[in-house]
Amino acid sequence: MRKRFGFVAILAIFAALVMTLAGCKPGPVKLTFTTLGNGDPEAKAFDEIFANYNKQSGNTVTQQILPDVNEYENIIKTRFATNDPPDIFYFFTGANENTTLQADKNLVDFSKEDLLKNLSTAVRGFYTVNGKIYGIPWGTYNAMGVLYNKDVFAKVGVQPPKNYADFLAICDKIKKAGITPIYEAGKTGWPVQIFSLAGFQTFVLPSIGGADGVAKLGANQLRIKDIPAIKDVFEREYALKTKGYYNKDLAAGTYELQQDALATGKAAMAFQADWMLPSIAAKYPDAVDKIGFFSLPSDNDPGLPSLYPPKQIMVSSKGKHVDAALALLRFMTTADSLQVWYAHNPGIPVYTNVQTKLFAGQQDIYNLIKAGQGAINIQLLLPSNYVPDYDKVTQAFIMSGDVDKTIQQMDSSYIQQGKDKKIPGF
Repeated sequence: MRKRFGFVAILAIFAALVMTLAGCKPGPVKLTFTTLGNGDPEAKAFDEIFANYNKQSGNTVTQQILPDVNEYENIIKTRFATNDPPDIFYFFTGANENTTLQADKNLVDFSKEDLLKNLSTAVRGFYTVNGKIYGIPWGTYNAMGVLYNKDVFAKVGVQPPKNYADFLAICDKIKKAGITPIYEAGKTGWPVQIFSLAGFQTFVLPSIGGADGVAKLGANQLRIKDIPAIKDVFEREYALKTKGYYNKDLAAGTYELQQDALATGKAAMAFQADWMLPSIAAKYPDAVDKIGFFSLPSDNDPGLPSLYPPKQIMVSSKGKHVDAALALLRFMTTADSLQVWYAHNPGIPVYTNVQTKLFAGQQDIYNLIKAGQGAINIQLLLPSNYVPDYDKVTQAFIMSGDVDKTIQQMDSSYIQQGKDKKIPGF
């Protein structure tokens, strides 16, 4: 009897141990992915990726889509401030968001993660701050510069410019051929800022010593009003108007008319980014691959494309499900998941291990990026903004030509933004 009791007791203890271990095993995790309301292609891509992850992991991921883009940053910041951080979330472009979200306290550092190995060089360098990366780049590059109609260039007998003097000569030759050299959307307004944003890359960045100058601007050791190259950029832009290189209906020009003029060959060029190409493809499918891209040239060379990197995916280090969120992010950055994303959202990829359909102009940009050319737009490198409504400032400038007023607005607004954000040095 004693032996039998001992055997039964052992079985009971073993059973209890199994039940205890089973009770300790984590069950399925419910994750919420917080994102912006950026349209159906992004939502559908996320849904497909999350469905694949749910099936593989047994966890459940759902999207929380916040439609108000203007309030999105404040909502995320408030959630951190109230100790209710999102598990994993989509956020805006820029290494400066590390400051906005107090990254060292609130976010997971990904700098040691293998998922970074397939990032292209420009975007990896941009998101690395003090050796750390707090947000995984997600999506596509855009590049600002010049979109041009290849048929018009061929008809007039010109090639993309080798320098700025060459660019002006091309404009003059196109004008003499009876074609509008450049279509500018003065009424819409925001497209007008692209010349100067690309011009800052081409003319201003080299003049202030590159990264050293950006650091001085960021610390308020160098003032916008004290940089001659900035004035030079605006003077170049307005000179295009006085030379008659813009469309005659500049004040009535819209973004839609800009697309039409470029696609139909009524205009040869537009200062734009490749984000225009899908719209042209929808209206002029046979014309979109006749649109090429070149950088705004400098006085000495063809220039560099001014790159606009994608948003980031971040994981809260204080969230309830950090390990599960990291597992999801690793799954999202596999080649198969990235392929799903780019199938729904074609464009210039920031990851090198995927294939995606590109328009001809985007391929021009991608070729430059793969050749090591291109730099992140200077505006995104600064902790303060030039001016919150920069589009309206540049719209007013192209009508008035008042360079000094424009620079003064930029300078004073930049200083005020730095003070409002409590950036050291301001």
